[in-house]
Amino acid sequence: MVKKTTVLLRDDVYQALKEKAGAKNVSNLINKIVIEYLMKRESMFGTMKKTDLSDLRDHRERFTANT
Repeated sequence: MVKKTTVLLRDDVYQALKEKAGAKNVSNLINKIVIEYLMKRESMFGTMKKTDLSDLRDHRERFTANT
C-alpha cells in the first residue's frame, strides 16, 4: 500500500537526491533510505565490538590453565 504525503527538503538535499536517483525516482530513494534507517534501529546485529583472531583462545587452553 502506498501513502501520498508531502516532505519538505532543503534545495541542496533535493538536488543531491535528484542527481543520484533521477527526478522520477526521488520517492523510491527516500523510501529506501528511510527503511534502512528504521530497520537499523531495531536490529541488534553488529552491536558487539569487533574481535580479532588474536583475541580468541584455543579451547584446549581452558583445560591446561586449570591443571
